[in-house]
Amino acid sequence: MEFEFLLNEVLQKISLEKKEGFYIFSDGEKTYEADIQQISPHQISVLIDDVSFRIYTARDKDCRYFLIDGQQFVIKEPTEQVEGFREGEEKTSEGTLLVKAPMPGKVIKICVSVKDEVRKNQTLAIVEAMKMENEIKASVDSMIKEIHVKAGDLVDSETPLIELEPL
Repeated sequence: MEFEFLLNEVLQKISLEKKEGFYIFSDGEKTYEADIQQISPHQISVLIDDVSFRIYTARDKDCRYFLIDGQQFVIKEPTEQVEGFREGEEKTSEGTLLVKAPMPGKVIKICVSVKDEVRKNQTLAIVEAMKMENEIKASVDSMIKEIHVKAGDLVDSETPLIELEPL
């Protein structure tokens, strides 16, 4: 069975199949075999390649939240807005993409420089919000046209961070 979803606002596609008590899933590049057991309504135990993970889950409206080894992941159903760029980005009149802060926070690190070429899903910046570090990633292969903030800056929701020029 094929699934499409947004993981931290990035479109992902996987295939999933149940076979002899195990789940086989593939992201197109790698295939994994997982033993998945529900411990409680909000806890799951996952064993992949002899490595065990305890996953805590929560749900709010159209989002599912997963906490794995101290990292939070947000999963949503894809919307019709996903056309090669994510929510938190907008096209400018020059055809570039303006990457915006997802919520108020502090810029911890800028991971790119002007004129850098970046790949889809490459980390552009890290913004700390609500005591969590959020990686801001490129939604398409592009070149960095302009950087509007620097490390240490406090930003509001929807503050322009970086301008991308799609390749």
